[in-house]
Amino acid sequence: MDLTQFPPLHPLVVHGAVVLLPLAALGAIVIALSSRARKRYGSLVAVLSVVALGAVIGARLSGEQLAGTTQAQGTLGTHMAWGLIAPWPATLLAVASVGLVLVSRGTSRPLLLTFCVLSILAAVVSVLTVVVAGHLGATAVWVG
Repeated sequence: MDLTQFPPLHPLVVHGAVVLLPLAALGAIVIALSSRARKRYGSLVAVLSVVALGAVIGARLSGEQLAGTTQAQGTLGTHMAWGLIAPWPATLLAVASVGLVLVSRGTSRPLLLTFCVLSILAAVVSVLTVVVAGHLGATAVWVG
């Protein structure tokens, strides 16, 4: 499918990443800190983190498609660099969230603690990455 025949999808797709990833990150922190929340909402958070990862990857791919039509310099170039990084912590968040849910169903306490720490770390790093990329993108568009 040739995306060049459609208006740029990136400004639309990026909203999915900007909304879903912080929600997944917040959920991951909550289920990492509360076993009660993990039992009740763990599966939902795990699915949300995978969907958020899909949104981040979609934002990256649509951004790469849009990048072919513009010059990458200054703020826009920095935005593009952060956009290339963003899927990696989002992937770690998805893996850590799913792993946390799976290991919480009867495994060793050290492994559970490891996934809790990984989930929190991935949540913080993924949100920071998306916030920086998003801010740079908005600045490139609105300020110039």
